[in-house]
Amino acid sequence: MTVRAKFTCQQNKIDHEDGAATVILTPVTTNPPSEENLTFWKATPAGQIELQIDNPQASAQFTPGADYYVDFTPVA
Repeated sequence: MTVRAKFTCQQNKIDHEDGAATVILTPVTTNPPSEENLTFWKATPAGQIELQIDNPQASAQFTPGADYYVDFTPVA
């Protein structure tokens, strides 16, 4: 079974020494208020995902302030 969460990108910071990006995402809040955000916020009111991404094309996909669905699917 897959579990879906909704996260907001808080940071996409490039380390100019090694070129890696640190991307930080946190669960959506009720701001902006929407029925979907409220539903996700009730299920996951706190937390953080932090990624180090060495691929510039991949890290460029994360925009601070943008929301992303995150799916957790068990590996069989």
